[in-house]
Amino acid sequence: MAGLHWADYLIFAFFLLVSLAIGVYHAFSGNKQRTTQEFIMANRKLKVLPTVLSLVVSYQSAIMILGNPAEVYLYGTQQWFGSLIGYALAILLAERLLVPWIFPLQLTSIHE
Repeated sequence: MAGLHWADYLIFAFFLLVSLAIGVYHAFSGNKQRTTQEFIMANRKLKVLPTVLSLVVSYQSAIMILGNPAEVYLYGTQQWFGSLIGYALAILLAERLLVPWIFPLQLTSIHE
């Protein structure tokens, strides 16, 4: 098995440096959270796009990223489209039924 090319190491180092720079910037910037509620829940004033991106990223997992291509390879794209329809319906039902019921309770997580 061949090793990584120098360009691969360069790209890897670039992404590590960008992540480090973002962390250092936010550590030293003046916009700090003062309470745990501000830190965890963004004071419940987060706009739609950051909320959606946060939910999508937290929903993705290594199992899904590695498993979906294997499922499509084994069973074809029809299975993937069926899963996609199921995911869309689950998200719509949760958004229309669960969120209006849970949000007024001011809970931090569904497990409270």
